[in-house]
Amino acid sequence: MENPRTNRAAWVGEQELPGFRGGIDVRVSLRTDAGEGLHGAWWPRSTDLALELPELVAALDRRGVGVTRFTYPFSAWHRVPRKLAVGERVVRVGGFATGDPQVVTLTCGDRQLQLQLLVVPPATEALLSARALRLAAHPGRARTPVAVLDDAARHPALQVVRSAG
Repeated sequence: MENPRTNRAAWVGEQELPGFRGGIDVRVSLRTDAGEGLHGAWWPRSTDLALELPELVAALDRRGVGVTRFTYPFSAWHRVPRKLAVGERVVRVGGFATGDPQVVTLTCGDRQLQLQLLVVPPATEALLSARALRLAAHPGRARTPVAVLDDAARHPALQVVRSAG
């Protein structure tokens, strides 16, 4: 359901989305191991899944991660239709009323591998967000969303010191 002129994804049964926002990078990190806990993090620019989800799915496709299903907490996002067409395939979308509002789950590939991503809140300061993306993707340790965000916040912000000269 991709428009070849615009390279945009569309919701199945709905009008075409406004499209990707000027080729901006999707801010997502993934672990390289298959350990327990979080498998990475995503720092969306808003809570509007109609804008954010097609970009995330397309970015993960470019990394060889084929998302087939996306589940999210209703409390943290604007609700969207249940199917999303990206390129030649359809991604099923579902929400849940309980669970951690800072976690989304991606089901990927033929083997139905499930990845849990920490969602760094869109309004989070850039350096803290970058640290959270890095920490959530660090292999070898199971981490909770709260632990990742707390660890990211513990590191002081960089300060620029000007020399007198």
